[in-house]
Amino acid sequence: MAIYLHRVISASDKASTIPPFPVALVAIALVLYSLYQWLLPKPVPGIAYNPKATKSLFGDAPSMIKEVSVTGEFRVWCTKQVKQMNSPICQVFIRPFSKPWILLADFRESKDILMRRREFDKSSFLADGMACMGSFHGIYPTGDKFKSNRQLIQDLMTTSFLNNHVGPAIYNKALDLMKLFETKMDLANGRPFSVKKDFEYASLDIMLEFAFGKNWVHTATGPQVELLSKLGVSDVKLDALDQPVSFPTVPIVAFLKSVYEAPEIVEKTINAILPKLQTWWWSKQPWYRKVFDEKERIMKEQVAIGVKNYHAGHVKTGIEHMLMREGARAEREGREPDFEGEVFRDEMFGDIVGGHHTTSGAMMWLAKYLTDLPQIQTKLRSVLYETLSAAKEENRIFTLEEIRRAKLPYLDAVVEEMLRINAVTVTREALCDATILGCPIKKGTQVFFVSNGPGFLSPSIPIDDSKRSQSSRAAKINASWDETRDLTLFDPERWLVRKNNGDGLVEEDVDFDGAAGPQLVFGLGPRACWGRRLAYLEMKTMIAMLVWNFRLLETPAALSSHAGYEGIARVPQQCYLRLSKI
Repeated sequence: MAIYLHRVISASDKASTIPPFPVALVAIALVLYSLYQWLLPKPVPGIAYNPKATKSLFGDAPSMIKEVSVTGEFRVWCTKQVKQMNSPICQVFIRPFSKPWILLADFRESKDILMRRREFDKSSFLADGMACMGSFHGIYPTGDKFKSNRQLIQDLMTTSFLNNHVGPAIYNKALDLMKLFETKMDLANGRPFSVKKDFEYASLDIMLEFAFGKNWVHTATGPQVELLSKLGVSDVKLDALDQPVSFPTVPIVAFLKSVYEAPEIVEKTINAILPKLQTWWWSKQPWYRKVFDEKERIMKEQVAIGVKNYHAGHVKTGIEHMLMREGARAEREGREPDFEGEVFRDEMFGDIVGGHHTTSGAMMWLAKYLTDLPQIQTKLRSVLYETLSAAKEENRIFTLEEIRRAKLPYLDAVVEEMLRINAVTVTREALCDATILGCPIKKGTQVFFVSNGPGFLSPSIPIDDSKRSQSSRAAKINASWDETRDLTLFDPERWLVRKNNGDGLVEEDVDFDGAAGPQLVFGLGPRACWGRRLAYLEMKTMIAMLVWNFRLLETPAALSSHAGYEGIARVPQQCYLRLSKI
């Protein structure tokens, strides 16, 4: 027994001499490994995902960043994930240590969530990215602040305001743009030229008159027309017939630069890992302060002019209608109107930025499709000439009243088809624990409605109806949409309902059905794009005038890419026209 105890004690003494350092290393390694495992992306049960992404702290982010750096489009990457997983609902891991993002590629369920399900609302990470826009309604969740702002601007989409104030502005700015195009056409002598900034400038001028009317005297397009009208062919460098012509430009005034730069700031902030931190840091930078100091200066000036006109009984512009609304609201509430509030400056600036950026991009896409598809261009021109026959017979451009009153289902269909193909992803956030297609969705989860994948640009993925929400199952389904036709092709006639057995495309032959197919470009439900009536009016007037006056001739393949940049809207990376006068 004594011998045994001696051996045990000797062994214990030897063990106690083992250095503690390796033990500590093992312990630290175990702790770090456990922490690493705990931090790895955790998929939601029952929702498809990429298994490789769950083995990296960065999840799907490297794959997404690589794709977007090449294409410039998040939506392209989203569609690839949906197709690879072959599921209408899947999850991706973009932000480390955060909930997965949900990708939903089913129009019926997306429509149901946007229109009927109050468990989902404005995405907080998008709101964080838009912080620089101040008290703009698009930042707020669908609550009192959102509704209060919408009430201030509710007059600005009425038929009377659009027809009497905005319509003439659109028509006149369109005439300015046609003059610029004709000047460039003459100088280019059969060569293509970029019209990207031309569409942007024209749309910007429209939004400024929408907001300020004649109280604002600067334009973006006017100085360009004035400059180029003084040039002769000998003043422009002309290369080979397929080489684009570059024209000199006149710098726009500082406030217009602010309108240009604001959406870029928003888009970059939304894509930041920590948008709130980035906004705070940028707000300390001179270039950032310059953008928004100029915005504040001009908006204060214009609000002051609006207040003076309102008190004098002259209410015409967007700002003046907002002030009138505030006056009426203050009277109902028994208080003095607050005309100095930042809401007037921020709301109208946001409307200018959003309306200019989105609609100009849409008009570029229309010009590109009509160039690439001359048969559709010819059909549209024939419809315009036949419908507006008096103007054609008198060899003049149609009047504002003529184009406003004309029933042009084929033009409606051309615009709608362009919007269908180029819709960006819509995002919502779960306000509470919910379900989508029978899958659990935790509070705070970001849900992306993929609008360029199955159900939009390819056939829908079959779904068991029992997995849909009750409101989705109860909703009426439009069964006329034909998914056997190639959904990637630009085919406006998808949106038309034929009235007879002929092949005509005027109002007597076809009706336009805007609900015929899937469409999310303006969103749906209470948060649907407020300015869509203005956008449609602008697009239709501008494009009708372009096709009426010019033939859009073929451009070289190198200048005809359909690659886009995705942000607030999807805009083409390039937009060139080669024109001949009709």
